[in-house]
Amino acid sequence: MEDISKFIGITHGYGGADFDKCDCFGLVQLFYKEHGWPQKFDDGQPYPEEYEYAQPKFWRRLYEYMLRNFTQVGYDELSFGDVVVFEINRCIHLGIYLEYGKLLAMEVPTVDGETTSTIYHRNMWTKCFKYGFRRKA
Repeated sequence: MEDISKFIGITHGYGGADFDKCDCFGLVQLFYKEHGWPQKFDDGQPYPEEYEYAQPKFWRRLYEYMLRNFTQVGYDELSFGDVVVFEINRCIHLGIYLEYGKLLAMEVPTVDGETTSTIYHRNMWTKCFKYGFRRKA
């Protein structure tokens, strides 16, 4: 597994997508950008307001985007760089699968400026797994 230490400890900040602050969506974007993967995660609509982020409408929009631009994969098919959608306490979160059951994600529950990105091990996130998506070649 490659060294992903530079992605650990990024402060949570809504709407962020850089090493200073990220939300879970921004962390996925940053990871893809840093790996030279051209996916922009842009469906042409404005980024949701913070209060909209937790609403089903935003997550339906994201799910539809992922279905159009990625290949959906099951838990047993995950490989390095796949986007993982998981749900904890009825809140949807995104992470990046790193291999060997490890997932890069923001700490849950997220609190702006107080939580950071971390690595979760299989026993924490697999019971919450909803979807996996792989970038198209």
